[in-house]
Amino acid sequence: MSRGVGEFELVQGSIPDSLAVVVALLTQLGDVWFVALLLAAAFVRFDRDRIVTVVGLTMGAIALVIALKYAFALPRPDRPLVELETLPSLIRPVYELTAHASGYGFPSGHAVVTTAAYLSLAEVLPASTRRRRYAVAASIIAVVGLSRVALGVHYLVDVLAGIGLSVAFLAVAFRFLSRYRTPGEQRTAALGLAVGLAFVSVVASGAHVDALALFVVSVAFFGLSLSFDRPWSTTA
Repeated sequence: MSRGVGEFELVQGSIPDSLAVVVALLTQLGDVWFVALLLAAAFVRFDRDRIVTVVGLTMGAIALVIALKYAFALPRPDRPLVELETLPSLIRPVYELTAHASGYGFPSGHAVVTTAAYLSLAEVLPASTRRRRYAVAASIIAVVGLSRVALGVHYLVDVLAGIGLSVAFLAVAFRFLSRYRTPGEQRTAALGLAVGLAFVSVVASGAHVDALALFVVSVAFFGLSLSFDRPWSTTA
């Protein structure tokens, strides 16, 4: 049974084929590799305890979406924005690499990751004003979410559910972290939360390789966090 509400006709119909690769590149703003690089850059520039807290929350959100994908086991739509053969041969590999997705479709992993990472950064970064940080985060979330629908790899409900899930998770997580007094304690607590949720994702997915990899990474980060007797020095 389709989860669509006519979104593909509306969104895809308004995007010319010449912009297909642009849409595929914009969706990378919410891909795990890009978010990892962004957080690595933030770790170098800003308060490291707070950035690692964001890393923990992002990993926790990823674990949650993996568990839910396997719990619902709902398929993705089959509505590509353009046929690969219609694109110029020069840009065809770029589109093929960035525009396709596999696995279950509900909820949208990109929507969850983008919301968790960018809203968390908006909350903890000292740059600009809080309102502007949240405005930028919301804009990126909207762009990534729209790109997933435009590329035909998610239904609109998948994206909205992913955003809602991530917002609810962050609300609970930040309330939980508020019990801890120092950034170092919050860092360790966020990573501990990630380990717990990663374990749940391993069980829920039947030990899928993605869940196992996330569990190993979260345990490694948590162990590294425990090895520090005091918070990392800051550069800002």
